[in-house]
Amino acid sequence: MLIDINLLPKKEPKNVVLLVGITIVLTVAIALGVVFYMSMQKTETQIQILSQQLKQTQALEAVEQQKLENAQSTQEVEELQKAVEWAKQYPLKTVLLLRNMAKLLPERGFMMNFSYAEDGVVNVAVQFDTDEEAAYYLKQLSEATFVSDVQLKSVSALEQKSGESTATNEEDRHILPRYLAQYELHVNKAALKEEKEKQP
Repeated sequence: MLIDINLLPKKEPKNVVLLVGITIVLTVAIALGVVFYMSMQKTETQIQILSQQLKQTQALEAVEQQKLENAQSTQEVEELQKAVEWAKQYPLKTVLLLRNMAKLLPERGFMMNFSYAEDGVVNVAVQFDTDEEAAYYLKQLSEATFVSDVQLKSVSALEQKSGESTATNEEDRHILPRYLAQYELHVNKAALKEEKEKQP
């Protein structure tokens, strides 16, 4: 039997596992660092893009808001101008129309109610002593140049209580009851304007 005697000192084995472990840890750390860095760069880029989009949106919103304010302001100015023009023309036409209508009334005809729409439609209630006067006034209006169409809507008798009569003599007292006639007429604005120009 042979006996192997080695008198040389034994070499200590290298710690390969430790080196491999350190290498793996460093590789993973570097990889994580690179991923984290790239993720941060991507996030910053997205933040910049979103910030720019937000600024553009805010700028567009401001422009649209300004347009809206300008449009509202323009509309208000236009409405005000229309109102001023209407106010300039409307009273003069009404006064002229009332004068012309009053000229056609019989002596004891009295306007009780009057409304004049912007489209030229007039509704008027007139009090007369007799129903014949209501018919006479209808004829006068139908022949007037400033009236394009007229209708007698209704005629109703007005009863007066005792003591309400303002008649001064016995003959006037026999005229009661009085009558209230409702007329609707359409004004010929061109003819009314000519009437206005003829007046001094």
